[in-house]
Amino acid sequence: MNPPHEDSASSADREPLRVGIVGAGRSRQGLGPYLAGFFERAGVRVFGVSGRDRERTEAVAGALSGEFAHPVVPFAGAGALAAAVDALVVACPVQGHLDGLDAALAAGVPCLCEKPLVAAEDAARGLERVRHFRERGLLLMENCQWPFVLPELLPATDPATTSPRAVAMRLSPIGVGRAMVEDSLSHVLSLVQALVALPPDAEAVDVVQSCPARDATENSVRFRIVGGTGGVDVRLDLKTCPQQPRPAWFTIDGARYERRIGEGYRISFVAPDGRTLNVRDPLERLVYGFVANLQANHRERIDALAEAIALRIRLYAGVLQALGR
Repeated sequence: MNPPHEDSASSADREPLRVGIVGAGRSRQGLGPYLAGFFERAGVRVFGVSGRDRERTEAVAGALSGEFAHPVVPFAGAGALAAAVDALVVACPVQGHLDGLDAALAAGVPCLCEKPLVAAEDAARGLERVRHFRERGLLLMENCQWPFVLPELLPATDPATTSPRAVAMRLSPIGVGRAMVEDSLSHVLSLVQALVALPPDAEAVDVVQSCPARDATENSVRFRIVGGTGGVDVRLDLKTCPQQPRPAWFTIDGARYERRIGEGYRISFVAPDGRTLNVRDPLERLVYGFVANLQANHRERIDALAEAIALRIRLYAGVLQALGR
């Protein structure tokens, strides 16, 4: 799955699209405020927000209204919010994702959902929701940002013609134990999908981890994704790091790209040859890609994205099930 090309979200002769955000506040490391800002930059109006706590939702709506110089309406729940907008963003913790997806489906609107789309134990219900979005021709995207750095780092990458034998990734979540695996696994899976043309029935095998302790602050999860005529070895190295900037890198067949975060959250990567490559914020690119896909409304693209998400759900649940509790 290659990241979509991003285009301007609106033109002067049309009313801006309206988006609603479930979980627009910043509790712990939530991305709601950043998503809101990028949608506004893309020409899409943040029309309303909803959350679990009414008072906090009203405070977030007031803050965003001041930032964007237009009203942002607080809604009591995801259902009412989805019915009032052109697209729904589900940026709350994973426990609320199914409710957000159901709200978007009930309203018949496209959805951008935070990763993982659903918890591993909800994989069957998640796959059912993905199928409903696809059957209705509704765009569904998952907030997996890492593939969006590839066009600038590896502009010629095409999973149809390139097939690395090994992909590794280092991330620095704030959680410990199983929680840091659950929080990080979607990232490496989405990166592999962007680099390798995996068949829909691909599966994760030979899953092991270095430290299964509940309070582990370091862990390395290894597995192999097999399907079709080939396979790829995957490694996810994790080390808890509560403060920014959090170390991160990935390797493709041993060639390492290390992320650096500079002043003003400017992102760059140190390439294998030592060059420093500046990249556009991948979250911004993802938002612009969502808007471009939303406007284009190409059925083939909607189907391809849904198929990729469904495979990611199955791989995610398969790895975590193999790791056990």
